[in-house]
Amino acid sequence: MKIEKEYDNIFRYVLYRVNCREEAEDITQETFLRYIQHSEYHKAGSERQVLYTIARNLCVDFYRKTKTEPIGDDVPAAENADILRDVAVRVAMSKLSEEEREIIILRLVNGENISVIAKIFGTSRFTMSRMINGIISRLKEELGKEELL
Repeated sequence: MKIEKEYDNIFRYVLYRVNCREEAEDITQETFLRYIQHSEYHKAGSERQVLYTIARNLCVDFYRKTKTEPIGDDVPAAENADILRDVAVRVAMSKLSEEEREIIILRLVNGENISVIAKIFGTSRFTMSRMINGIISRLKEELGKEELL
């Protein structure tokens, strides 16, 4: 796997976490610099997990410094998305815990494999699958059982 292919996914993940394009660009760049500088990270098959873990830790560091909310109005709406749906999804997402939002971003926005997400959070694939299904069920309930997800 070439790590260059992961740049967009990592950037999108960070952007949803930090809510600022400039900071997201900086954190994404720092993620790849740290990955490249540490040869112990270069295990075949674990590149994606390592990149997400580095990005996640850098986002945590960012919030320790800034003390701001992770989800806000500056997160770009998906192209051609209905404004009302976007607002409803943001409100529903804001009711999730930070960890739940992160899991949903990884799974639904970036389309990550459940096993990759499970490794990032140090849990089994089965447990992560159940967590994701539970979170999605709560989001659907919050959104009035509309078919938004």
